[in-house]
Amino acid sequence: MNEEIKNAKRIVVIDLLYLGDLLFATPFFQNLRNHYPEARIDLVVNSNFFDIIEESLYFDNIYAYNKNWKLKENWQFAKKLNKNNYDLGLNIHGNWRTAILLRLINPDYTVGYGGKGKGIWLNQELASSAEKHMAEVYLDFLEDLGINEIDEVSLDLNVNPRAQRSMQKFLKAKEVKASDKVVGLNTGGSWPTKQWKAEGFARLADRLQIDYNTKAIFFGGPGDVDRVGKIISKMQTTPIVAAGETSLKELAALAAECDLFISGDTGPIHVAASVGTPTIAIFGPSNEVKYHPYGEEHHVVKTDIDCRPCGDHECSLKHHDCMEKIEVDDILRVVEEEI
Repeated sequence: MNEEIKNAKRIVVIDLLYLGDLLFATPFFQNLRNHYPEARIDLVVNSNFFDIIEESLYFDNIYAYNKNWKLKENWQFAKKLNKNNYDLGLNIHGNWRTAILLRLINPDYTVGYGGKGKGIWLNQELASSAEKHMAEVYLDFLEDLGINEIDEVSLDLNVNPRAQRSMQKFLKAKEVKASDKVVGLNTGGSWPTKQWKAEGFARLADRLQIDYNTKAIFFGGPGDVDRVGKIISKMQTTPIVAAGETSLKELAALAAECDLFISGDTGPIHVAASVGTPTIAIFGPSNEVKYHPYGEEHHVVKTDIDCRPCGDHECSLKHHDCMEKIEVDDILRVVEEEI
């Protein structure tokens, strides 16, 4: 470990990726804080996810960065952070936006992922591991810094107490008792190819409520409301609907109240894993080696077809078999291990 890293007292971390990636970085955040217990550590995070990380105990300050800002707003934001006189800057994102932002903030010493010329502004350029879970990739970042005492930790997310009380009242209003088994279902996905079929979710929710005597809750943001409505219209039973009704903090609090959470590869399933809820992840085009819910009590359901994981936002073969061939019984076999 060189002297600049060893003696750092004011550290800024930049992480502007998606919700799941932010949560995958929580073991990194914890170990960074463990190594620098007395340092000032600040985080720059995508403003869309500020609310969910706001309760973190690992940072002195968390700054919300809006990706829609114009040049003037970017400059003003960077100028504000430049006044903090950081002696160490860590870019765990590694695209051009974060590379330029870190350069403008201008810490004395910078470390991060480079490639395609971005390393020109770094004092120490790193290369990420290709076939490894992202949580472990971020821990490798620490080892590359010279931090070798890494704790084996799972994803970590603090539930906001007010959100917890709000969601407990929500469940009580829906006549959910403490003795009930509750299963969360998240049907959306950042890409259409990550979404499991609507008919499958409808049959799954019915089976969960009829055969397993559970309470099924549909999660989702405002953009998922129509899809959830179509799914419910195909059901025989009546589920609980939280889609479009919760903030990110409340999503985390409600997921923590579930006994099991089922979803495709998208942010909410990693929220559930981060608050300690067992999960079943339905994987289609994305790579489960890198992106499965991290930690114990988490399961992956996938098809073994040659074309996956492709990582494509549209199926180039026009069949979407990676998702279409996953059946309700494939998921229920895993449910039986948890319920």
